[in-house]
Amino acid sequence: MVVSLLLVADGDDPAADATGASTSISAAEVAATHTPQASRSERRGGQLAGADSLGGRRAVPLDNAAARRGVRVVHERRVQARIKARQARLKAKRLRRAARLAAREKTSTFRIGSLNVLGSQHSAGPGGYGPGTDRAAMAAGLVMSRGVDVLTMSEVQDDQLGVLNARLAGYSIWPQQSLGSNGQRLQIAWRASQFEMVDGGSVTFTFASQAIPMPYVLLRDLGTGAEFWVISIHTSAGGLEGERDAGTAIAISLMKRLEAESGKPVLIGGDVNEHEEFFYKVCGATGFLAANGGGAGCSLPPAPLRVDWIMGGGGAGVNFSGYVQDGATLARISDHYFIHAAVSVVDPGGTP
Repeated sequence: MVVSLLLVADGDDPAADATGASTSISAAEVAATHTPQASRSERRGGQLAGADSLGGRRAVPLDNAAARRGVRVVHERRVQARIKARQARLKAKRLRRAARLAAREKTSTFRIGSLNVLGSQHSAGPGGYGPGTDRAAMAAGLVMSRGVDVLTMSEVQDDQLGVLNARLAGYSIWPQQSLGSNGQRLQIAWRASQFEMVDGGSVTFTFASQAIPMPYVLLRDLGTGAEFWVISIHTSAGGLEGERDAGTAIAISLMKRLEAESGKPVLIGGDVNEHEEFFYKVCGATGFLAANGGGAGCSLPPAPLRVDWIMGGGGAGVNFSGYVQDGATLARISDHYFIHAAVSVVDPGGTP
């Protein structure tokens, strides 16, 4: 663009009068006296050049490895968080399912037996019985051949316990030696593939003038989840009526307590050295019936009656069938019948 300026002389201006002419300034002359603004690109270039010259700094390429590592860490944390959340949901689902199952009524059906194995100290007595360890081995074979799943045993001695542990293949036995002095005398065995021990304990009573533990266990059916208690008992023989009555009273108190505290069925088996009295007392106090029968008004089961008993009740029901007084023991194993029966126990469950 060309800019022209026209200067008009004033009539009073001496210079104008002197020259008598007009003056014109070209665009080139204006440019020589006025510096225009630089373009934005020129300014940026100058600033960058100035910065480089002032600070001596150069543009450095970005290293993205750290950024990539950060992204990976964030991703892995998110994946782990999702995995943990899923695990928590699955665990909560399993717990809810377990609670629902626990609340349902459940039934366990099996064969229960009771046997006085005749302690080793009696081997030299009448009847020509052999060594206690030999007899224990034969007893184990008989138990398995009869398909008994849960067993109470009395009069067990240390040497016989070792044989029973070795020969009762597939069975768990409790309390072993865990209850201290005289604690091996009464044992409870169960088929390990069918049941597991949930709880256990003992109460002390007097047998033949000695304080011994009466063991009990809470078993759970691995297939159905049904739970039930089993007690092993052996009360004093002969003229020790007072000890026998006291032992029975302690057993009855234990049965009532276990049922009241848990609501689960209760089974008891053993040599009680009574043909009738034990049945009447237990049935009268608890309503429990025997594996060999009995009924309304605690009427006795049919004869013959033995001194070994299996009784049960509580929970949502206990039903026996197929009771056997097995005399296969009498020849060489023990001076007691091996009694066994099928039983169905109903665990009422509870509120989840």
